[in-house]
Amino acid sequence: MLAASLAPWPASGFYLWLPLFVIIIVSWVWSQKNIRRCQGRLVLFSGQKIHWQKAAWKLTRPPWLSRYGMMITLHAFDKTESIRHRSLIRLWVASDSVPPKMWRHLNQLMRQYPDI
Repeated sequence: MLAASLAPWPASGFYLWLPLFVIIIVSWVWSQKNIRRCQGRLVLFSGQKIHWQKAAWKLTRPPWLSRYGMMITLHAFDKTESIRHRSLIRLWVASDSVPPKMWRHLNQLMRQYPDI
């Protein structure tokens, strides 16, 4: 695959295209790593509390809802600052990552903010 990607490029542009190609591959790997790191079970409790990534979070703003997913803003209860558990994060929950029945139920619950 790598050879096929490099084959049609002219030899004179090699020093221009090779760094660009490397940057694209590295950014793709970095993106996939971030996506894998943000996956996990999300449990919604009453009182706007959420348990995700082995930590307790509080829903701080009304979720932004669309038919493709929802953006929720979470604030950590235990103010620990680390790369994995920052105190304030925005989390995208994709609608196709949840079974349709569960997605409808979660969507209904999130529309009731702040009375969750």
